[in-house]
Order: sequence, then C-alpha cells, then structure tokens
Amino acid sequence: MWKARPLKQEEISAMARLRREHDLRPLVVHANYLLNLASPEPALRQRSVAAFREELARASALGAEYLVLHPGSCRNGTREQGIRTLACSIRQAMRETPPDGVRLLLENTCGQGNTLGGSFAEIRDTLALLEGLPVDCCLDTAHCFAAGMNLATPEGLRAALADVEATVGLRRVKLIHANDSRSPLGSHRDWHEHIGRGGIGREGFRRIVNDPALRDKAFILETPVEEPGDDQRNLRTIRSLRSTGSNVPRTRGRAGIVPERRRPSVGRQRESTHRRIPQVARAG
Repeated sequence: MWKARPLKQEEISAMARLRREHDLRPLVVHANYLLNLASPEPALRQRSVAAFREELARASALGAEYLVLHPGSCRNGTREQGIRTLACSIRQAMRETPPDGVRLLLENTCGQGNTLGGSFAEIRDTLALLEGLPVDCCLDTAHCFAAGMNLATPEGLRAALADVEATVGLRRVKLIHANDSRSPLGSHRDWHEHIGRGGIGREGFRRIVNDPALRDKAFILETPVEEPGDDQRNLRTIRSLRSTGSNVPRTRGRAGIVPERRRPSVGRQRESTHRRIPQVARAG
C-alpha cells in the first residue's frame, strides 16, 4: 500500500527495547516495493517521492541505521535519464525529509527489463550524482547471480568482487542480502531460493560468508518461507558454513591474507519471492 499507518510512540519504544535485549544492530528497513523514484511519469514519481519521505521518517523514528531501496525502472525512458531522475528524486526527498542518522542503501537488481541497478556501474553512476548525501550500497547475491555474476565458483566470486571494487567500492557495500537463486545464471529473473539449493549452492555461500572482503558486513536472509521453520533452517545452514578462528579459509585478497575471529552477523528479513510484500518496511 502507498500510505503507511503512522508509528505509535509505544511501538517505537518497544522496538528500542527489543533491540537492546537482542543486541540487534544494524537495524535495516526495506523501502516499499511500490516506489519507483526513477519513473519518467511525473505523477508516479511524485507519489513515490512522497512515500519515500514517509519511509525515511519511519526509519529515522525507529533509529534504523539503514534503509534499503530498489533503484526502480526507467520504463520507456533511457537508462541514463532514469539514473538522473532517481538521483533527483532521492535529493528532493532527503531535502524535504532529512534522513536524521539513516543511511540509504541502493540495492543491485537482476537487471530485468528496464529495471535499473542490474550492474554495479549503474549503482556507481547513481551514487556519483548523490555525492554529499548518506547513500551507499546493498549487495544481493541472488540478484548478482541472475544478472550474470557467477558467485557459485571461486573465479566468479573474485570477478564479481573485483567489479564491485572497481565501480562502487567494497567499502560502500554496507549490507549483504544473502539469497540463493532459483533462476539460472544470467536469466535476469528475481527468484530467491533456500541457501544451498539454488544456483549459488552451499560451497558458493561458504566462500561468500568467509571472504575477507565480506566477513565484517551484516548479512540478511530473504529466502522463501514455504514450510514452517524454513527461516530457521536457512539461518542454521548459512551459519554452519561460517568458519571461525583458526578455521577461517586463508583467502589471499588485495590486502593479503586476512584471518577473522568475529561471530557471524547473519539475520533474517522476511520477503516473499513469489509475491513481494513490503512486510519489513511496514514492521520496521
């Protein structure tokens, strides 16, 4: 729905209490999937800007660190025009509703149709137009795979991370949406799968969650819930792939061999891959 119910003060206080009790950080809100800030249609664009301003205000009220946004679609316009419109819309919204501690994360997409963000070069070009604003990047593994980045192989993961570093910069990737892909490599179809049961596979995710460039980042699952307990099973699976202490794979990266001893930061975000309902945005 376009119009969200305002948060009550008791709900904001309850969220703050639950975050303290469960040591939940960072808190990530996903913006409404109806938004299209890149739309060439003035009416839809302005409606999206108004709804996005509400998302900024709600995320700020909840004390969220991050607000994730899909770049949207240029529809019948050019991709260059869409990127400019997207950046203009974000600037307008943040000018009218300052983010107040919330950092916006643009999420890469599978590149279906006229959807923007199917390459990290498009994310880079958008970020360049938003210089000076609190905006960075969210990386979705299933979207990468469907866009043609073969995260299932060591060579494919290295190539994908090199592409991210050369465009957006890995330091600007603040969050990983960890999802396997039911859609084939390069299919440009967004269809999430249980961890280890899709094209990326268990070994692909083992490399992802232990890669020195990604280990310190927060991971959120958006895997399907088709049977009761699926969410917990996916969480256990991805945590079982995470190495700790002396068992960390010694992967040589740009900065040499980097061991890591921190606990995994892996959470779960509800998302239906068949009918994408913005439950997280609504629930905070």
